[in-house]
Amino acid sequence: MNRSLAVGSAVATLCIAGVGVAVAAPKLAAGPPHQFTITFPTASGLVSGSDVLEAGAKVGVISTIEPIANDQARVTVGIEDSHWPLHQGLQAAIRPKSLLGEKYVDLHDGPAKNAVYDVGKDLKAPADSTPVELDQFINSLDTDPRSALKVLLNDLGAGIGGRGVDLNKAIQTGRDDLAHLAVTGQTLNNRDPDLDRILVGLDGVLSKITQDDQLTQMSQLIDHGKATLDAIEAEQAAFSRSFVDANTALAELNTSFDTVVASLRHTLDVAPGLLNTVHEESDLLAFFGTSVTQGDNLSTLMHGIANGPQTTGGAVETVPQPDGSKKTLPIFRVCLMNQTQTPQYPNSNTAYSGGASDIAGLAAWMGA
Repeated sequence: MNRSLAVGSAVATLCIAGVGVAVAAPKLAAGPPHQFTITFPTASGLVSGSDVLEAGAKVGVISTIEPIANDQARVTVGIEDSHWPLHQGLQAAIRPKSLLGEKYVDLHDGPAKNAVYDVGKDLKAPADSTPVELDQFINSLDTDPRSALKVLLNDLGAGIGGRGVDLNKAIQTGRDDLAHLAVTGQTLNNRDPDLDRILVGLDGVLSKITQDDQLTQMSQLIDHGKATLDAIEAEQAAFSRSFVDANTALAELNTSFDTVVASLRHTLDVAPGLLNTVHEESDLLAFFGTSVTQGDNLSTLMHGIANGPQTTGGAVETVPQPDGSKKTLPIFRVCLMNQTQTPQYPNSNTAYSGGASDIAGLAAWMGA
C-alpha cells in the first residue's frame, strides 16, 4: 500500500513539474523585455500592467510608475523581445482605452533606417502627449455651452435608449469599415512608387498643357466644341418644329379622310348602278349612230339643219338679244326612243305632217 502511494506521489510530482515547464517555456524563450523610461506630464489613468501599443498592436506593458519633480511622472515600460528593436525618433503618448478612464501608452517607432533606440536614455514625451479629460473639457465651458451640452447628452441618451443591439451592430460595422480602410491605406502605402510615377506623368502633361501654344489650341478646341453644340441645339429645334408640323399635317389629313371616306364609300355604293346606266346609254347611242348612218338619214339631217325652219315644220322661238332686240331661231326636237321601234323609224311613235321639205321623213323619225 505504501509502495503504491509513493509511486502515485511521484507521478503527480512529475506531472506538475511538466506543466510548470510548459507554462514557463514560452516566457523563457521570449527572453527578458527591453525596458526604458518615459517621462509624461501626468500618468493619470495609467497603472502597472497597462498595455503598451504600437500601431494598435500590443508590444509590452508598464512595469512601474513613479512621480518626479515638476508634477511629472516617470513610466517604465517593458517591450517584448519579439517587437524589438525600436529606433531613434521614437515618440510616446497616452491615449484613452475606454470611456471608464483606462488608458494605454501609444508608441510611434522611428524610421527603420535609424539606429536602434538607446534604452539607457529617458524618453521625454511632449506636453500634448496626454489626452484632454472630459471633465477638463466641461470645466473649460461657460454656463450656456454647459447647458446646451447637457441637453445634447440627454437627447443622445433618449435617442439610443433601447437601441443597444443596433448601436453595437453599427459600431461593429464601423470597425469593419475601418479595417477595410486600413487595408486600402496599406495598399496605397505599398504603391507609393507607382503613385509617384503617376504624379510625375500628370505633372508632365500639365506642364505641356500650360504652354502658350497648347493653351491657345485648347481654347480654340473649346470654342469649336461650343459652336458645334450650338449648331446641334439649333438643328434639334428645327427638327422639333418639323416634327410638330408633320404631326399637325397628319392630324389634318386624318380629319380630311374622315369626311372623304364617307363620300368615297357612297360613290362606291352608287358606282354599280351608274355603270349600268352608262352601259344602257352607250347601247342607245350606239343604236342611234347606227340608225343615223343607214341610208340617207345622215344627209337628210344635215340638209335640214342647213336649210333652217322651213324644214322643221316652221317651229321657231324668239330669243332676246343684249341690245334689246329679239331674234327668231328654229326649234329642233330630238327624241331617243327605246330599241323596240319599227325598223324604218325605230325611235319614232308619231307621224309628221306639215312642210313640203325632204326633211319630213327625218322629222317623223326624230319625233318632231
